[in-house]
Amino acid sequence: MRRLALALLAAFAFVAPASAQQVRNLAAVNGWTAYVAQSDGGPLCGMGTNANTMGRFFWIKVERLRGQLHGFVQVGDRTWNVRQAATGRIVIAIDGRRAELNYTGTSRVDMIEASYQGAFSNFINFVEAFAAGLRMSVSFPGEQVQPWSADLRGTRAVTEAFLACARRI
Repeated sequence: MRRLALALLAAFAFVAPASAQQVRNLAAVNGWTAYVAQSDGGPLCGMGTNANTMGRFFWIKVERLRGQLHGFVQVGDRTWNVRQAATGRIVIAIDGRRAELNYTGTSRVDMIEASYQGAFSNFINFVEAFAAGLRMSVSFPGEQVQPWSADLRGTRAVTEAFLACARRI
């Protein structure tokens, strides 16, 4: 159990923004975790997973930028080599409901980040679909990357902790 806690803390340090200084777990279920982090810009809330043997990670986060809440999706694979300014699309399907997002490469070569601009009516609906979903798939149209899939069973508790955090920031 102690090793798992240390591994999760190491994972958060790896995935949380470089400016994040403090990370605190809010909930963890079935390999998915919700957290709050304190960054230079203030608090940010996130949830996601990197609990797989393939080196992949998927995170949803919300933070306040210039007084407004913004939702982001971060997707990564430790084997990727993405240019910082690379752009493209990802499609996230949750039990058949699809959200299409435009992404940009980050300062990390193994990660892309997308501001939420999906087919769902708003970011909160996307997060609620995530909480209620059983299966998620992530695809990368136009790229030579195989689609991913993930089990979402049990994510309601993690999502509720994430949403409570988002309401506080």
